[in-house]
Amino acid sequence: MMKAPPSREFVEGVLRPFLDPHGFDHAEVRVDLDHAGDEAIFVDAVMKPDSGFVGGKVSNAAHGALSDALLAKGDERFPYMSIRHPDDELAEVPPKPIASDPS
Repeated sequence: MMKAPPSREFVEGVLRPFLDPHGFDHAEVRVDLDHAGDEAIFVDAVMKPDSGFVGGKVSNAAHGALSDALLAKGDERFPYMSIRHPDDELAEVPPKPIASDPS
């Protein structure tokens, strides 16, 4: 059984000083297994429509602060963070190829 995710309020409190100047709206927080099968925290930092680009230095600082804050609370799960712009086009998942008939 997976542990509960950190509260949205906690995560937003850590991210706001870094992301508010760039149009931060809210965070979506969930727990799932990562690529290695370890329990991890997944955070989508959702920006306001028409907000500008968030540079690497800012997003890395926000991610580092989130990791440090979680560790300070005793939560050793890795936080994966992505920045999401609601007005971005989402990539379509390509259809699975159909096996060709060998005859």
